[in-house]
Amino acid sequence: MDRPDPPAPYQPPWWLKNGHVHTVFSSRARAHWIAKHTAPLQQSSERMILTTASGARLEAWVNAQVGKPTVVLIHGWLGHADSSYMLSAAASLSQAGYSVVRLNLRDHGETAHLNEALFHSARIDEVVDAVVQIKQSTDQNVGLLGFSLGGNFSLRVAKATGLHAIAVCPAMDPAATSLAIDDGLAIYRWFFLRKWRRALLAKQAAFPDIYDFGPAMQLNRVTSLTELFVREHTPYPNVADYFQRYTLTGPVLRDTPGTIVFAEDDPVIPPSGFEGLPDSLELVRVPRGGHCAFVTQPHKPTWVDHFAAARLAEVLS
Repeated sequence: MDRPDPPAPYQPPWWLKNGHVHTVFSSRARAHWIAKHTAPLQQSSERMILTTASGARLEAWVNAQVGKPTVVLIHGWLGHADSSYMLSAAASLSQAGYSVVRLNLRDHGETAHLNEALFHSARIDEVVDAVVQIKQSTDQNVGLLGFSLGGNFSLRVAKATGLHAIAVCPAMDPAATSLAIDDGLAIYRWFFLRKWRRALLAKQAAFPDIYDFGPAMQLNRVTSLTELFVREHTPYPNVADYFQRYTLTGPVLRDTPGTIVFAEDDPVIPPSGFEGLPDSLELVRVPRGGHCAFVTQPHKPTWVDHFAAARLAEVLS
């Protein structure tokens, strides 16, 4: 596999220098082009169900290339394997010569029916198990690419397995991220609440004798819905204890191999979470990139797509 040249440091187009505009544009305006551009990748993907040691079943979509390194992609909270940023990155990586696996976390995508128990962000063991199975299925090197909460998961998988992770705008401090969503522009709060409610109702429809999320539908803040969720649907005594299970600030990731890309103008991931991290982590700080955006042009792959292909070529060769 030819090693792609790393892209120049990211600079947004002049019309995307506002982090909010950049984030919303990336999420909405590019979706049609990405769907069309990645149609061959989607049509050739093979569905795989990975059953973990705990009995959890996770869905993955695989585009394999014989004799090529594999990259496992993990989406963000309430995203899925077909989210625009996942497809954009997967298509670029596939074109660069990688096998790609787009992993759906529990209850994400159309997978609410696969497991009776609900997703929560402390369910790391099943994701580690799934990635280990993927690793064992190939004699080639394997790397990780995660976005937002998926970046958090990818870093925890890297810590557990020693695989190199590239984490794009990872949620390092879930308490700070929840407050940023609730107290920032209302569009973010309503975006996540709408998607979370939809996911809960899908779970209720899959298991109507077990779940009734009527009370959850009345809550209008991510923090208040999280409090109810933790109290009623996790084994953790309170939100602080739950958040601590996947907070990655400070020395938690000592000796973990990884590259973190983050934007200082990210509207939902405070940059304070990237201070004081271990030296084993490479930090790529971008002044203006929005949340998992890094758009170059509307109808082209993102800067992160190119960066990930080049960086993974270095660590997987």
